[in-house]
Amino acid sequence: MRKIFLHFAITADGMVSNVEQWVSFTDEAMKDTSDYHDTVDAIIFGNNNYAPLAEYWQNAEISSNSAAERLFARKVNDMHKLVLSHGEVELVWKNSELLRLEDSAAFKQAIARLKNMPGKNITVDSGEGTWRSFLEHDLWDGIDMLVHPLVVGNGKPLFASIPIKAPLRLVGSKTYDNGVVNLRYE
Repeated sequence: MRKIFLHFAITADGMVSNVEQWVSFTDEAMKDTSDYHDTVDAIIFGNNNYAPLAEYWQNAEISSNSAAERLFARKVNDMHKLVLSHGEVELVWKNSELLRLEDSAAFKQAIARLKNMPGKNITVDSGEGTWRSFLEHDLWDGIDMLVHPLVVGNGKPLFASIPIKAPLRLVGSKTYDNGVVNLRYE
């Protein structure tokens, strides 16, 4: 059975929103993120973040100054992408598929089907509402988070009011030169 990993950047005070204002990646972190994506064959996106990420990564493949970022962009642009939405979404990124979900029951059923399909693991790469849905419905097997060394004081906290208690086992960690710490839990 495939596993689902939540993959995100987060501040030291637990915020996951407005990442364009604070996220910072080194080439080493980008290479490690690319290596992480070698372990999956599908990426899940929420509909709110899909279009901006599609635009960013499609452009980054050509225009980024970082060879590591161009390599990652090429990889993510070629991967199978699933967009979760209650409504229609214009699919502007190659290899994208809409998973239209009417309610929580449909969400749980769709994720159970994905987990039971043959293939590598699945990563959930955006956004706050999507990650919260996976957490709230206990539809995840691990977390890969890049903790950024700053306190922003406001924004959307990922783990506030989650109605579950989940013990985690640390399976990997790495600290980058810019102070970002990658923590991997199952």
